[in-house]
Amino acid sequence: MNNLTNPKKKFFALLFSIISLPCFSQGEGDRIIAIVGNDIILQSELNFQIYNFATQNNLQQINDAVIQKVFQNLLTEKLILAKAEQDSIYVTQDEINKQVEGRLKELVSQFGSEKNLESVYGITISKIKSLLGEQVERSIKVNRVKQEKFGYGISVSKREAVKFFEEYQDSIPAVPETFELYQIVRIPKITEDAKYMAKEKALQILDSIKAGKDFSELAKKYSDDSLSAIQGGNLGKAKKGTFVKEFENAAYLLKEGEVSDVVETEFGYHVIKLLARTGDIIETQHILIRFPRLEAADFAEIGFLKDLKSKILNGELSFKKAASLHSQETQSAADSGYVGKISITNLDSLEIIALRDLNAGEISDPVKVGDDRNYGYYMYLLKERIPEHKASLESDYQLIENFALRFKEQKLLNEWMEELKKTIYVEIKI
Repeated sequence: MNNLTNPKKKFFALLFSIISLPCFSQGEGDRIIAIVGNDIILQSELNFQIYNFATQNNLQQINDAVIQKVFQNLLTEKLILAKAEQDSIYVTQDEINKQVEGRLKELVSQFGSEKNLESVYGITISKIKSLLGEQVERSIKVNRVKQEKFGYGISVSKREAVKFFEEYQDSIPAVPETFELYQIVRIPKITEDAKYMAKEKALQILDSIKAGKDFSELAKKYSDDSLSAIQGGNLGKAKKGTFVKEFENAAYLLKEGEVSDVVETEFGYHVIKLLARTGDIIETQHILIRFPRLEAADFAEIGFLKDLKSKILNGELSFKKAASLHSQETQSAADSGYVGKISITNLDSLEIIALRDLNAGEISDPVKVGDDRNYGYYMYLLKERIPEHKASLESDYQLIENFALRFKEQKLLNEWMEELKKTIYVEIKI
């Protein structure tokens, strides 16, 4: 840590608040690693937060610096939660449940299945859901305490940003290579063959239910709605207007305990079971079979983009006009396909390969972007390539302003943590 004694380097010491912390593995077993007020930090909790941080930031490996940063963040959070307890801040279960459903769905989508997610985290889906619930509750409480302390946010003036740059410019990392881009996006269509395959699978499952197979077990095994599949397909209680029209129309026609025929919605084919009904409130289970993505649909969109590229190169229409007419990403299409300046750190490997040999004004070949379930084909026009460079006020003011804001936030947060430690007990046991 000696290299951080230089005043010019203190920015990153403050920004990342790194402490000395050994690397833990899940195999070492669960144990208490810190006590904060009436709460504790467990090794399993730290492990979960580390993997969550790595996932959110697309990290390929977890090093000591990551572990140290996550531990410090966790310690800070515990101090704020202790303050929340002092201030009697309360969060409803409904607030928690709404956020947990969204976060779990994102995780399952990212890893492809519940099984993959369990494998990565080393714990069951039920435990992950429980930890997410605790995490959401903490997050809401932390935000409310911060709001009481700092109002609705911290800002920096231009004068503060310039002063920050003048003092810490030697510590600001190089600005990564950046691409200024226009894009045309095409999403493969759901073909009739894909619908047929999904419906056949749904009909087979319906036949199994009619033959006496357990609905919940079939949902856990076959449903593509990973969130509800964990609960045997249970969607909980819902008011009229909660579900899409086709699903709701079928569900409200059922009697308690009755199972629907196969129902088509925009998401795929459903088999629905009505568990209970009280007035307009129903409780249902379902099994969802999504439409599979077939290569023929992919090839059709790749061919469409290649043909469009030929027309643009032949002068039949401009890239911007083609984006306005044919891109299926509505936000950029409304601006002639313009997406702005994108750092190379925010592009995946296939995008980098497609862009790295282009010159300004050239068009890429179609490139697949997204995961196996949710993806599209992108074709880019490179407006400008900005090489990696040292940050300057002239060309990178927004970036410098963001660094200055983070610095100010961390400085104020650290000062507040020192205040809290005067009234809240903290013991590090590592």
